[in-house]
Amino acid sequence: MHFQPIGNPSGGGEGGGGDGGEGIAVAVEHQGSLNQFEDVFGSGPDSPTEQEVQNGPQPSDMRRLETEHTTAGYREGITAAKASSVQVGFDEGFSLGATIGSQAGQLLGMVEGIADALKGHTAEAAEASTKLLSDAKGELSTDKIFSAEYWASDGNWSYEVTAADGEQILFSDVATAHPLVRKWRRIVNEQLDVWRIQLSLLENETGPRLDTASVEPLNSAAPTGAKQTLDW
Repeated sequence: MHFQPIGNPSGGGEGGGGDGGEGIAVAVEHQGSLNQFEDVFGSGPDSPTEQEVQNGPQPSDMRRLETEHTTAGYREGITAAKASSVQVGFDEGFSLGATIGSQAGQLLGMVEGIADALKGHTAEAAEASTKLLSDAKGELSTDKIFSAEYWASDGNWSYEVTAADGEQILFSDVATAHPLVRKWRRIVNEQLDVWRIQLSLLENETGPRLDTASVEPLNSAAPTGAKQTLDW
């Protein structure tokens, strides 16, 4: 680049006119040099621009993401809590159901044992015991024991239960107070009394057997004081 010598600013004539043209030329060349530097240091296609930076995550977006993750975490927590609650409910229901089923099964087994022992006796006694066993199977079934008649929709019992120790109600208290369990316990106790059955002897396999010779036909009209002996 070549610059012509600049004359005296106060000079006139041709020198003054030439100085003005040279100043314009210098300004144009200076702008061209700036354009050259802009080619080197300017923003390329892959360089982040102010517009692109503004399009990045803004405070409002961060708040939205925070809300979304919080909601997702809440839902996961609810799901986990439900799973935990279901497991706890299953454990309690299983224990209570097992306790009630154990008592009902014991009563049903005793009725079945009485019916089986009476098969070799009179037809009247056998028929009465068979009917009693059929009724017991129907009323001591799981469908009947756990029907909506005795249980609320939330799984709690709808019948009256009293704590045996007077403090806290246990599963055994709930099972003992079940209306069907109470009914058939009363019936079984009546049968045990009629046939003079001693449970303590039944629990001892080495104990003496009951005498079958004194077994008499079952007579519903007979006074309750009449005692018979039943062979197991």
